[in-house]
Amino acid sequence: MKNNINALKQPLVLIVDDTIENLQVLGSILKAENYKVAVATGGNQAIAIANEINPDLVLLDVMMPDVNGFETCKNLKSIPTTKEIPVIFLTAKVENDDIIKGFKMGAVDYITKPFNSYELKARVKTHVELKISRDLLKEKNELLEKLSTKDGLTGLYNYRYSTDALARLIEENSRYGQPLSIAMFDIDDFKKINDSYGHLFGDGVLVKIASMIENSLRKTDIAGRYGGEEFIILYAHTALEGAVESTKRIIENTQKLKWNDKSLKITMSAGVCQRKDEDISALIRKADSLLYAAKKKGKNTAEF
Repeated sequence: MKNNINALKQPLVLIVDDTIENLQVLGSILKAENYKVAVATGGNQAIAIANEINPDLVLLDVMMPDVNGFETCKNLKSIPTTKEIPVIFLTAKVENDDIIKGFKMGAVDYITKPFNSYELKARVKTHVELKISRDLLKEKNELLEKLSTKDGLTGLYNYRYSTDALARLIEENSRYGQPLSIAMFDIDDFKKINDSYGHLFGDGVLVKIASMIENSLRKTDIAGRYGGEEFIILYAHTALEGAVESTKRIIENTQKLKWNDKSLKITMSAGVCQRKDEDISALIRKADSLLYAAKKKGKNTAEF
């Protein structure tokens, strides 16, 4: 049983009891089962420690002098960083009302005192494994969500997410009248860069420029890789003047980027427009036409 808890991590259990002897006995049992152990002797201390170390389980004594176990559990469940930690009550009180109250406070289980070590190990193992499984599932779901919305190379939003977001912003713009602007960017002479330095270097250019774009924007702006060497930025609640200012700053920042070949200068061109009553296709075509005009004008500039 010792090494079957979880191959990925050594689980951490916080034991909360105001009796030192109980802490020592419980700690010895759990350490023998390959758990890491932290201890607290009161409710307030338990909350502070749980918030700091984020244990996989809390074993919580009900009867404590400062804050009892019920209130401690209630407080843990009210804090965003600790609310998902499972709590098992340690209690000498086995009346139905007390057990029901414990579950209402958010506990997942209870162990009666004096406890049986086999029962203790079985219940702890069950709830620790459930907690770790939920954490792994959450991580996988977050990764899947990221993969479904982000471009695999640059980390910017992908084409689908960008166009879906633009559709939502257009609907919001139509309903509430808040200004909406967009910009289409294209790296100048990108084919020549690939031909001269290779596609691996070209990928590095895309990654570096994408990072610069993200760092140049507000949190409310949405940046996406539209395709190839083309990027789109959605400026929510932003009139043309503000979008142009941001776009010009990005073009200037592109020129400042440093490359291994010090003679290499990479630039971008952009088309910027504010929505009037265009649908998504017409709005993108409008920005794209302005981008084309910027290219014809000599590149490294923005048309609006």
